[in-house]
Order: sequence, then structure tokens, then C-alpha cells
Amino acid sequence: MKITIGIKSLAEADYFLRRGADEIYFGPAVPSHRASFSKERELIATIELAGKLRKKSLLALNEIYSEEHHAFLLDHARSLIASGLDGIVVRDVALLEHFNKHKLRTNFTSSIMCSCFNSHSMDFYRDLGVRRFTLHSQVMPEDAARMVARAETIMFVPCLFLEENIVPFCFFTYPGGPGASKLKVRPCKIGFKCGGRDFRMLESNLYFQAGLLYDFHKLGVKWLKIPRQLNTRKLITEFEITRFLNVLLQRGLDRNAFINAVAELITRTDLNKYGSSYLIKPDADLRARHA
Repeated sequence: MKITIGIKSLAEADYFLRRGADEIYFGPAVPSHRASFSKERELIATIELAGKLRKKSLLALNEIYSEEHHAFLLDHARSLIASGLDGIVVRDVALLEHFNKHKLRTNFTSSIMCSCFNSHSMDFYRDLGVRRFTLHSQVMPEDAARMVARAETIMFVPCLFLEENIVPFCFFTYPGGPGASKLKVRPCKIGFKCGGRDFRMLESNLYFQAGLLYDFHKLGVKWLKIPRQLNTRKLITEFEITRFLNVLLQRGLDRNAFINAVAELITRTDLNKYGSSYLIKPDADLRARHA
């Protein structure tokens, strides 16, 4: 499987691209995300670096944008594509329609924030030009076979990033969100009814999560995705774990051996020691720490 990773600086792009990442993605220079670039010229330099190393770069536009911003985003996208940008991660159907109306030609990837949970919704986005799809955490391998067979797919590494909340429909408190400083951060536990029955979000352990990764790999998912974040030390560790797990998958371990190896590795690594993904000031001197 190939690896795509979210970055927020030229230094991070250089670090990960030279250590095995196949693709980087990032937010616009006008930040809509905490882990976004702050300067346009650095963003362009990052795109040029990826091209020089024969790797890919994507712009993440995974918000819902008001119509008044569509023209700016179209011009911004065209400018970056002219600089070598390989594609755009999208969520907003209205923005996609605007891009299509103005004949913006690039490679579109669906965000996990899209409402794409099955092959039928996949067809809807394909009609809008999307060719690569990010799988939701709620889509199980037995339900995803048709989706994986129909288009190129991406998944987050479940033991590193598992969205227990259903995005984009659940707006419960999340790290850094409204009110998060006063409330304990936790995934949504609110029950709901369907067909007269009560339901709650399923919880999982490392063994279940490792099994998901193994099964999706066997299905043919092409990409492993590492989310962008402020905590650079944690991001580096997640990248190294992803690379290692990818090697194990390629070696053809049987399912039980892989599951046990993943659970042992994640437990021993203890990612909690790095702190939160989003509420830590980013490391300024990346190369000095990790040369």
C-alpha cells in the first residue's frame, strides 16, 4: 500500500517525502484547519519539492464553503495546479459543482467528511469527477468490497486514527472544538433509533482495529492515510508505525500473527506520551530533532 500524509510546512514535506511517503496533502495558505500552511510561497515550494522527488501533492479543501468563497478557491486551485499540484481533496458538493462548471481539471479525492458510505453514494461523487475515495471508519470490510472494486480507495490506519463519531453528521465535542476546553474530550456515545430499535456507536480494541487493517489490505485498498496535526513528534511516530505495518502486510503474515504484532507494537509505543494531536505547539526544529 502507498502512504499519504498530512503536513503543515516545507520542512515536514521534505522529512516525510525523503523517508518513504508517496504523497503529501495540506491545507490552503489561508488556513481553514489548525495544521495548515501560513505562507503561500512555502506551499508552492512544497509542491515543487514533491514534483522534484517524483511524489504527489494534494490540496485539502475539506470544509463547507460559502458561495462567496468559490471564485477565490477556484483561482487558488488553478494557481497551485499551474505550480505542479497533483490533485484536490474535496468535501463540498457545491464547490465540486463550481469546479466542474468552470472546467477545472485535476484529480479529485473524496474527504472523509463526504457523505460517501456505499457504492451508490460513490457513484454520485464519481459523476462530479471524484476518482479516489477515503473510506469512513464505519464502513466494514464486508460492506466495502463493492466500493474497493469500483474505484481507488484510501483508509486511515485504524489503530492510529479511528473516527468513532460519524463524520460529517456528528458534531459532538472534539479536541479543540467549541467548548472542548471546559468538557472532557470523548467520542460520541449518544444513542439513536432506527426501525424502532436502539443503537449506540460500537467500540473497538487494538485487535479488532488491526484486523480491519489486514482485511482492507486483502480487499485491495491502495492507500494508507496519516492525518495532519500540530504535534510533529506524534506525527513522525505515526508515520514510522505506518511504514512498519505496511512492511508486515507486504510480507504476507497470516491474520492472527499480524493482529498480535500490531497490538504489541501500539501498546509498547504508548502514543499517549506524546500528548494530544492538536493542542500542542508544533516542534519548530524538525531536522535537528530527527536528523
